[in-house]
Amino acid sequence: MKKISLILLMMVLIPSANWAQQEDMEPDHSYKPLTVKLDEDGKKYIRFITWHQMWLQGASEQKGPKFQIRRSRFLAYAQISPRFLLLTHFGLNSLGASQLTANPNSQSNNQRSLIFLHDAWAEFAVVQKKFHVGSGLHYWNGISRLSNQSTLNMMTMDNPGGQGGAAVSDARLFPWSNITTSDQFARHLGIYAKGTLGKFQYRVSANNARNNIGELGSTPTFQVDNSVGTGTWNYAGYFKYDIFDQESDKLPYFVGTYLGKKKVLSLGAGFHHHPDALAVNTLDNRESVTHFAVDAFYDAPLSEKLAISALGAYYNYSYGDTDGFSTGGLVPASGNILHGQVGLLFQDLKLMPYVKYNTQSLDHTPNNANEFGIGLNYFINGHFAKITAEFLTGKGGMMGAENRNVFTIQTHIFL
Repeated sequence: MKKISLILLMMVLIPSANWAQQEDMEPDHSYKPLTVKLDEDGKKYIRFITWHQMWLQGASEQKGPKFQIRRSRFLAYAQISPRFLLLTHFGLNSLGASQLTANPNSQSNNQRSLIFLHDAWAEFAVVQKKFHVGSGLHYWNGISRLSNQSTLNMMTMDNPGGQGGAAVSDARLFPWSNITTSDQFARHLGIYAKGTLGKFQYRVSANNARNNIGELGSTPTFQVDNSVGTGTWNYAGYFKYDIFDQESDKLPYFVGTYLGKKKVLSLGAGFHHHPDALAVNTLDNRESVTHFAVDAFYDAPLSEKLAISALGAYYNYSYGDTDGFSTGGLVPASGNILHGQVGLLFQDLKLMPYVKYNTQSLDHTPNNANEFGIGLNYFINGHFAKITAEFLTGKGGMMGAENRNVFTIQTHIFL
């Protein structure tokens, strides 16, 4: 494993250094966004975005590296008037050799090889910029900045814990706090409101939770059944204040790093509340799910040649009275998580090394889970084309848990 990791690291670092030295010889990688104008001045338009993220990944228990399509997506949004916006987003995630389907038209046992709907919503501006209302399958989430993360411009390789099938700690993808419990891949079906008031920005939503019916027992289990109307609604919000430059809220996807092009200091807090989502022993004995988080994000140039990106967050998850409870999902239990990440961009070299760390104190494990990562971005053309290498190490909180190491190289291109 160590030899494989060293070879993969050299594959990234040696070409990166060489390309940085030959910057003047590089072709022009810039291009105009793929946009169709719907009027003469371009204020009405349709914008198309497509992106692929390809991974080559080796883990400590694997005999050799494996390849996967981490994301393959297509998104389109239309500003058809100053008052109306329409968005559609579909694609697939984490498709590896073990998930390939021989004939997608006849085999339904592996859904990972099939394209599915991520987002589909329509929005109306009641008061321009200050109060917009929309509905559909949406991504206007609580509980934190990373819960609304864009996958186009992350500083790290992925959201915390998002190492495909090779995460090293207990709470995988924990910023997407409801994933696999009440939503469709971090999206809910419901109605939302969002807006900007000066330097204050808000997003709130009321959502119809998907069916999730577990086996009743002495510990809480999800008992969300839309056919009888139990535990079918949840509520979420995220609120932040921008101290310096203001961030756009045209779309819900927060930028991971601006690469020194903005000076942003954002302080945020959010919640997710799902009343009566859980039951213990009988369907009538109900408990609620409540999550909240606070975070701070700083992204700014330090000089003409150096920029910094840093984020810190605290998460609290509560699944009722949850002694020994586990959802079986990617955020497995009640508890607390601390996460931090920081990176430095060297503009002349187009290189951005970073580190990240989180510690997870979850009620259903006797020990804390810990995860540490170190990575390097090489920006061929900003976030439009980049190569990332990341080494992740850590272990879960169960007794006897062993340390796991994962090394990943990603190529990322979007139009």
